[in-house]
Amino acid sequence: MKKYAPIISLFAILLLAACSGGATSTSGTPSALPAVTDPDQVIEVRVGEEFTITLETNPNAGLHWEVAVELDETILDLSQIRKEFVPDSEREGSAGRDVWTFVAIAPGETTITLGYYRGATENSVKTAVFKIIVR
Repeated sequence: MKKYAPIISLFAILLLAACSGGATSTSGTPSALPAVTDPDQVIEVRVGEEFTITLETNPNAGLHWEVAVELDETILDLSQIRKEFVPDSEREGSAGRDVWTFVAIAPGETTITLGYYRGATENSVKTAVFKIIVR
């Protein structure tokens, strides 16, 4: 029986790991929802670093964030901009957060202006302006 003890222990550990489930809270919302970025806080990064801007959004209501003012391509790598939607819950049509990822490529100061739009309209419902300092 002693020779089977390590195998039984390994099996028990694997079984417990498989039963532990994903990273959601008891309410069904993701437990690691990214914090919303405060436009009043300056974002400081180093050349070559990625940084994110996170905003609340509700695509089910026809709203979405877009870059509202042309970005400074001498400071930011425009080819590496990414946007990912993170839902507040696993329910279909839930609100959530847009996480924008940017890469700083040269030292300097710039702003990123994002507009919150309804459908394909030209006028934003609101804007968020972020000051970026790259060292």
